[in-house]
Amino acid sequence: MSALKQRKEEFVSGLTGGSIAEINAVTSVAVVGYLCWKFLHATAPTKDVNILVDFLLNWCALLLSITIYSDNPIGLNLLVGVPCFSYWLFARIRDNNSKKKSQEPLQYVLVKRPFITAYRGGMLIVTALAILAVDFNIFPRRFAKVETWGTSLMDLGVGSFVFSNGVVSSRSLLKESLTGKHMGPLSKTLQALRSGGTVLLLGLLRLYFVKNLEYQEHVTEYGVHWNFFITLSLLPFAMLIIDPLSRRIPRVVIAVFISFAYEFMMLFKSKFLEYLIASDRTNFISANREGIFSFLGYCSIFLWGQNTGFFILGNTMTKNNLYKPSTEIIKNKRKLSTWDKLTSVGPLTGLVSWSFICGVFLQAILSWHPYNVSRRFANLPYVTWVVTYNLGALTLYCLVDRFFENGKEPTKVPSTLEAMNSNGLILFLLANVSTGLVNMCIPTIDVSAHVGFCVILLYAFFLSVISILLLKRKIFIKL
Repeated sequence: MSALKQRKEEFVSGLTGGSIAEINAVTSVAVVGYLCWKFLHATAPTKDVNILVDFLLNWCALLLSITIYSDNPIGLNLLVGVPCFSYWLFARIRDNNSKKKSQEPLQYVLVKRPFITAYRGGMLIVTALAILAVDFNIFPRRFAKVETWGTSLMDLGVGSFVFSNGVVSSRSLLKESLTGKHMGPLSKTLQALRSGGTVLLLGLLRLYFVKNLEYQEHVTEYGVHWNFFITLSLLPFAMLIIDPLSRRIPRVVIAVFISFAYEFMMLFKSKFLEYLIASDRTNFISANREGIFSFLGYCSIFLWGQNTGFFILGNTMTKNNLYKPSTEIIKNKRKLSTWDKLTSVGPLTGLVSWSFICGVFLQAILSWHPYNVSRRFANLPYVTWVVTYNLGALTLYCLVDRFFENGKEPTKVPSTLEAMNSNGLILFLLANVSTGLVNMCIPTIDVSAHVGFCVILLYAFFLSVISILLLKRKIFIKL
């Protein structure tokens, strides 16, 4: 057992990742699957797309993209997209209905936007698939987490999870702005204890089982005792410090400051970088330095997610929502100053604006930076990459919804994506537990590619069934 454990640890160690362009191509299958579902639903809007077709488009296509079609994701996109588009086009020509414009809302309300549900659902699905697939040979090593410098699909996954949580958490900030009622320090502390304490318990339980069941562990990922659940659990407590500051300083500015200050230490304090990479693990801090210091980067990503929520969660454009949680509806745009006009945006405009700004900055920093992206330390290039990718992904999902918007009713979402989004954290936990059980029952690195694919497919089917059952029974578990 110890020999197998060592082999599994070596299987996920010392990796250098792949290119950002390839990661974009592989994950684009999620957007194409959503688009194809829309094509099929648009031909029969009174009926839902068959749940099996839904599963094939939004689960199986992603599984294929990270395994069998990992070297040809564009071909997979064409294989999936062309038949669905042709079917929609034929139906469109046969029954050409005119679109009606919707009226401007008179009151600001928070809405459930389909493209956000689809984005989070797709992100959770590919994350759930990858955490098991990484233990099989059919999953390319360039998609697994890199050792120190580089980019990979799984490195992007953990950052995207934090970013999406930030988007969701911005809803409570907008509610406070809308009602004018701000929670006191004690109430916020108790709320942080409730949300963070539960996830921290999960992190400690994972630590216990990893240490006592001889489960493989990658120490340089987060440290000896740290794991991703612990990082997630501490975010609500970090917000207790940041929330008061954000009333005077925009969250996006705080996020940039954290990243730049941390990057300054890494680049211009050589002993600090040497400590992060090669120091002996002699105490709790040095033993878990990856988890502790990368937390700064994840805080920055979380704040960027919150800032994004400010302009995509409302039903209409509000004043200066590009950088603050504004709920003030603009009644006469002509009276606004130039600054107010530029920073008062709708979802698509805001996403395109920030995507462009972050994209330009990412290209500049990758050209200038002496090292590379590092998920291990969540440095400035990593934060910028994760934020740029997620803003770009949200832009694509938003464009899909805009294309199918009919002005009468909100566009619908595939059941599998809505199900994953509705119970994201508990399903992520179930995916981790299931991954552990599979690894204890099967020597994953020794099975053939065909067997590995079938195991991952059964695992995907299991998770999708559980998520759909929870959705149908209206069971929503918030940890």
